[in-house]
Amino acid sequence: MILLVAPGPPFTPPTFEGDPGAQVPLEEALRAALAATGAQGAWPAGPWRVHLHADAAAFEQATGAPPGRSGQWVGEVLHLRPWEQLRRRDLGAILRHELTHRRLRHLGLRRWEEEARCLWAESQRRPPKAWPPAPIAALQVRLDRALAGGTTREQAWAYRWLRAWLRREPLPPPPVRVQEPEAWRKEALTAAPSVTVVWPAERLRGPLTVNGQRLPHRLGRTWRFNGRVRFSAEFPVRDLRGLVRISAEARGWRLAWTASKAAWIAAATEGELGTDAPFEARRALAAVLGRWLEGHPRQHEGGALCPLTHCAVVRGAASTDTVGAVAVSPELNLDGGWAFFTGSAGGRSLSPRGVWGEGPGEAGAALEVPGDRWAAWERTLSAAQVAALKRDVKPGVKAGQSGLRLGDSGPYAVEDLRLATGRRFGWTLWPSNACEGELQPDGSLRLLGRGWGHNVGLCLATARWRAAQGATAEQILAEAFPISWRLP
Repeated sequence: MILLVAPGPPFTPPTFEGDPGAQVPLEEALRAALAATGAQGAWPAGPWRVHLHADAAAFEQATGAPPGRSGQWVGEVLHLRPWEQLRRRDLGAILRHELTHRRLRHLGLRRWEEEARCLWAESQRRPPKAWPPAPIAALQVRLDRALAGGTTREQAWAYRWLRAWLRREPLPPPPVRVQEPEAWRKEALTAAPSVTVVWPAERLRGPLTVNGQRLPHRLGRTWRFNGRVRFSAEFPVRDLRGLVRISAEARGWRLAWTASKAAWIAAATEGELGTDAPFEARRALAAVLGRWLEGHPRQHEGGALCPLTHCAVVRGAASTDTVGAVAVSPELNLDGGWAFFTGSAGGRSLSPRGVWGEGPGEAGAALEVPGDRWAAWERTLSAAQVAALKRDVKPGVKAGQSGLRLGDSGPYAVEDLRLATGRRFGWTLWPSNACEGELQPDGSLRLLGRGWGHNVGLCLATARWRAAQGATAEQILAEAFPISWRLP
């Protein structure tokens, strides 16, 4: 690998280890990052290597880095996550951050000071004329400890604090310690408030094998597992980590999973977006889910959540990459009551008031995404189905709420009609709220619409598309949620 940099001390180009197919684009990105960080400090003389790992597990084993890190120095070797992951993230910012670490190494800065300067270098070519005032000694110790090996929650706080400090904004207080700090890998459920997800028995039928043990379906029998719980391949739930209770009921198996909020957010993020979604799209959805959880803490009996679209889809524990996205998800200054997301807005986002008759009346932005199967749809409800809806749904709409007339009756709230249709006839018959309806002479209803879901808040199709184009989670969220939705 040959890299050209600005004039300065003698420079030794690195040797490259890893996927040969990624060497050329990585070389170009490193060259740009070296040039962009020249003002952050002198580049030390001597050999160094760049090791691009084939998989995430190998990267984490070699570095001991938490899931949120994409690069890590070990001696004179810059270890990087697999190319498939790097190319979905802001590679330039990652490399500028890591190369600044090497430039600052000889200065003897405290851990928090060095990390702050590396964060600054992600987006700024030159240091500021003056850094903000340093925090008190006790807070410096807390920051150093969190960055060195705190829990996921403490590390997330440390990075929020550093970014706010650099922007000279109000500083977030340290998290309340529930237990002694320990390595992020060993974080216990008690380190943060927990969430319980319950799969109803009718969703889980058939034979069940857990951790290699076949469970007999004896009514009233309950099993309790703690730690990693592995299910058989044919079971509709992937492996879980946390506290799992399984009960045999007449309709099937009832499964209750209790885990930390961060674990639920990661599982729901991956359940909604899939494992192939760009990293920044996952960061954006994780931010929304965190606020949603604060605004909707008790969705079902006992304060539990369901694993369905009513709350958020959960299919099992999340991958390491998604856990990392949650750990570095941005702060979303939003009233939790309006922190919604929808599968696809089909290019037509709606406001909370337009859907539910309350809340902000302004809609966020959403794109018509190429290849989106829900960009436009057409459906027809039979006369019998329309008659059933008239029996199920009461007419009347609130101020500002979208309504639809069914002949001489109504108007009915579109959201009420959509939900009633889904419960009675299946959720694909009336896919979204952004629609127009025309009652036909035979009593049937012809619908033309856009999107999948209620069309409010973060459009997941848009998030994927924008992230693939290089947008950050912060940019995606700013477009999805108007300023009028934000907290004062």
